[in-house]
Amino acid sequence: MHHSDSKQDTKDARLLLPAFVQPRAPLQKIFIDDLTATHSLERRRLWHVPWFLLLMSLVQLSLHLIVNGCMQRRLIYKPELGHEYWRFFTYMLLHADTWHLWINMCLQCFIGVWLELEQGHWRVGVVYITGGICGALANAWLQPELSLLGASAGVYALLCSHVPHLVLNFSQLSHRFLRIAILLILFVSNVAFTIFHYCINHNLNPRISLEAHLGGGVAGLLSGFLVYRRWQRLDSLGPHMRNF
Repeated sequence: MHHSDSKQDTKDARLLLPAFVQPRAPLQKIFIDDLTATHSLERRRLWHVPWFLLLMSLVQLSLHLIVNGCMQRRLIYKPELGHEYWRFFTYMLLHADTWHLWINMCLQCFIGVWLELEQGHWRVGVVYITGGICGALANAWLQPELSLLGASAGVYALLCSHVPHLVLNFSQLSHRFLRIAILLILFVSNVAFTIFHYCINHNLNPRISLEAHLGGGVAGLLSGFLVYRRWQRLDSLGPHMRNF
């Protein structure tokens, strides 16, 4: 009897002892959870295609291949022709050379594809075009003697619009800290290149419109807060999930 009771007491005592769990550092847990979790927006966007950015890139590439001097004069933005309102947009479709075209196409797709998959076509389109228009306005105001071409203002608008997208949907976005790191790398590297180009090349060949870049970036930041929306979690939407 005593032997049986002692074995039972030992078993009961073992059950009462807390299990040893290896603690994980809070910061480490945050990063691991961020990289491994399947968030609601991750599942929502799988079947979408970034039609707007693909269409813009295709139009820019096509125009670069077929444009002539007459077409360029009709589409480029010139401050003295500001009454020809289409130029506030069409200058974004032209590029100075192949290198200029490929940089902007790669950047706008790299920066904007996930935005379009998560926020939808028309919202990203509004941000992109608004950035281009505001970039032209900033250039006309601060550098009225300069003509303008290229999609850089729209690219900066997409880059800066990641800030409102992250603020509005931070808890639902996958790879949040990786996104922030990539955005910081892009921003810092671009600032470093611009400073180098101004100091070493005196902003010549090519001539960078810093005013258009800043105008596009500010427009993207503000318009993102206006048009981007906060997503609900999939489990709170019920059986009928909203589309973009």
